[in-house]
Amino acid sequence: MTIKEAFDKSLFLLGAGASYGTGCYMSKGMLDALKQEITKDNDSVFNRPQKEALKFLLSCLDYHNSWRSYETNNKFVFTPNIEELALLIRRVKNRENFLPYPITGNWADKLSMLESEYRNILDKERNSDLNESLFESLDRIIKQVLFPRWLTFDNNKLSYLDPIRSIFEENSNDDYVMEIFSLNNDLVIETYFQKYSMTPFTGFSNNEWRGMDFWETENCFGRIKLFKLHGSLDWVRLTTGEVKEKDKCEDYESDMIDIRHNPYIIFGHGTKTFSIDPFFSLIHSFRNELERKEYYFVIGYSFFDPYINNLLIEAVNKGNKKIIVINPTFGPDIEYNKNVKPYEEALDKDKKKVNGRLVEYIEAIQSNPFYSEIPEFNANKINGENSIYYLRIGVSDFYNYFFSNRAKKFIDLISTFDKEKQDSENPF
Repeated sequence: MTIKEAFDKSLFLLGAGASYGTGCYMSKGMLDALKQEITKDNDSVFNRPQKEALKFLLSCLDYHNSWRSYETNNKFVFTPNIEELALLIRRVKNRENFLPYPITGNWADKLSMLESEYRNILDKERNSDLNESLFESLDRIIKQVLFPRWLTFDNNKLSYLDPIRSIFEENSNDDYVMEIFSLNNDLVIETYFQKYSMTPFTGFSNNEWRGMDFWETENCFGRIKLFKLHGSLDWVRLTTGEVKEKDKCEDYESDMIDIRHNPYIIFGHGTKTFSIDPFFSLIHSFRNELERKEYYFVIGYSFFDPYINNLLIEAVNKGNKKIIVINPTFGPDIEYNKNVKPYEEALDKDKKKVNGRLVEYIEAIQSNPFYSEIPEFNANKINGENSIYYLRIGVSDFYNYFFSNRAKKFIDLISTFDKEKQDSENPF
């Protein structure tokens, strides 16, 4: 098997853990940083009503995570994350009908009082530029001020991607492309490969969103296609509806940036059936590739997005396919064999207990009403004990072990999966 054949069978999906080693915060780290911010004495980021509102929402999240844990008889212990907070802010901001307890009831009066106090502060400051509600301000500050800060990375910590670059350099004459789907908004992948004149194609040409299919038309965009499913820190939407890369905007275009979509990202899970580009075409591409490919390498993703999970589960249930989870720790507490290295344990075929626990954990997320307004429509059953394959390994070790030496170990892994698939389909 060649590296091209192995890549043609494989899809790579990156979560926050894939960028963690560079200095980017993961969801829990973001929430911890936010808690520190709202306990500061100064009002440099949040004023008093904003801090009080966040304290209330965080308490609400603690309540719901405890409740979710009890619903599983504490088989799985859930903890709050920043996406849940963003989802909660959006629900309150949009006055959605579905609001989790204890926001409803008497607590609604507290929120109204904080809203009034916030408006009084704006009036006293005579800040006519900020005609926004309390919860609109929280959404804006987290997205525009704190989120970019939390996703700042160290350029000296990008060498973990060296093994991937070496594949392209050592096989420069081979005609193959690596397709990477990312749930992250950071610029780690782009920054690293730009240094080596290997800029990934993200759907833009001459600062115009052309879509990922434009690659096939022009065929001049390098060897990596990067599908940023939830947008990017360097994307903005103009008041005209056009989507641009911010650092390439002309002066007149910069004056037209919609403040609500700077940066242009989806932040906070929940229903993400966006019918506008680029998100619609990106998720459409994701679904098409799930149908076309056989092995889904899910790297550093916590599975807390039911919409993405639906697409993964539906795809893996349709055929003899496999979700390979790459994470040094994942979900429920699992008893690991401490006497072997993670990648050695990863290649151990006797993994039914671990994989079974992971399947239960994902199914518990899919069934929970907090993450989805209509959880009964979620795909919450993963068919087949071999549909999940857990690699207890960090992202840096994964790239180094499987992609060094012309990706021989990666090719061997795909070959092993292929043989297992053939044996199961033709047992006699």
